[in-house]
Amino acid sequence: MTGALLICRAFLVLIGPFAGDYAATFAVGWPRLPRPIVGRSECAICGAPIAARDAVPVISWLAKRGARSCCGGRIPIAYPLGEVAGLISGLAAVLAPTPLAAAWVFALGLTLTYIALVDLRRFSIPVPGLMMLGLLLIARVAIDGQAGEIAPRLATAAVLALAFAALRRLASRGGRAGLGGGDIVLAAVLGALVNWRLASVMVSLAAAIPLLVQYTRRQFGPTPFGFWLSASAGLLLLVESLSKLIE
Repeated sequence: MTGALLICRAFLVLIGPFAGDYAATFAVGWPRLPRPIVGRSECAICGAPIAARDAVPVISWLAKRGARSCCGGRIPIAYPLGEVAGLISGLAAVLAPTPLAAAWVFALGLTLTYIALVDLRRFSIPVPGLMMLGLLLIARVAIDGQAGEIAPRLATAAVLALAFAALRRLASRGGRAGLGGGDIVLAAVLGALVNWRLASVMVSLAAAIPLLVQYTRRQFGPTPFGFWLSASAGLLLLVESLSKLIE
């Protein structure tokens, strides 16, 4: 292991929870940009500066039981979820063979986190997130350097886009709230990222898990499908990386 790769891995693991918190901040504020974007964090309710002891990822949220120290307001669940996802992204980057690949894995994890949290809160897929996913897809093909992978990835994206568009039309005919256009694009891009080998598993998990959760809780209603789709894709890509490491 080179010194550059070791430093890159350590940095991404340490910075992961904080980067995940930052991604959650953008997700919570969507479609507006958070204020301030840089500098010391402030309470979104009362505007008071957040002390360093209250900004420790996950730990501060657990210690305060999800409450704000300044005004007692509730901290959105998106923050601890983003921090955990950021940590997982940093740990997943450790599996990458090169610093460039590690940076790609980390960026993908944060992008999926942002998209998932926006959809969880707003039932909408952010366009900037989709654009970033597209750039990461292009970067993956360039990093892999395998021209033969392009056609299968494009075919997977096309099949998923057509299938989800058909489902959207069927749902709208029944008078029910169906998939949005953002869900269709997200499914297509994620399908190209995971490729045809894992695309069907990704969609199955994204559909089955929320149904199981709703059935268990006996609470049925609209489901943030983009959240589950992003989470499923991230999980499968992580498992794929682990399997390659074992081999």
